[in-house]
Amino acid sequence: MTQPNDQPQPSAHPAPAKGLWNGLKAHILHPELSPEQVAWSFALGLSIAWNPLLGLHTAMVFLFCVIFRRLHRPLMIMAMLVNNPWTTVPIATATTWVGNLVRGHFTHGNLARVQWHEIGWRSFLTWSGFEAMTTMLRPILKSYLIGGVICTVLALPVGYFFMLWLAKRLRRIHWPHLHHHTLPQDIPPGG
Repeated sequence: MTQPNDQPQPSAHPAPAKGLWNGLKAHILHPELSPEQVAWSFALGLSIAWNPLLGLHTAMVFLFCVIFRRLHRPLMIMAMLVNNPWTTVPIATATTWVGNLVRGHFTHGNLARVQWHEIGWRSFLTWSGFEAMTTMLRPILKSYLIGGVICTVLALPVGYFFMLWLAKRLRRIHWPHLHHHTLPQDIPPGG
């Protein structure tokens, strides 16, 4: 039985912060993972986002989650979702541009001939839609695949070093007590 003057006790776990940045920050500051593990999680997800094999991204993330147990799965999924319905065309365009550049076909970029608005759900669910899409994309397919592989490989170090820097910076800002206090058992003998 509670008295009228009794105040409710604060919860042991504070409510999660609202907003996209605060949610992402909470994942980056995961207390059980090192900054390096957070960085690898992000880098693998970002690399998968640039992978040219559309439709396999989620399966790749699940495969990496099974293979690498000490990674931050939600952060890997968030990074993979950089490639989404709103960014697929710009990412495909960028990878094709890189592929054309590497192949020396930069002046012959056939991107203007692709009718992007004709690619829809029928392109993936019906055989006739899939054939029409592949016929339309055939002139740029080689450049797209080559550029996609290059961007996939480049996304690993870029994502890793960016997230490593960000994770360490956020930990310095939000956990300053970890860097300024030394516990007595952490002092080496004779020191």
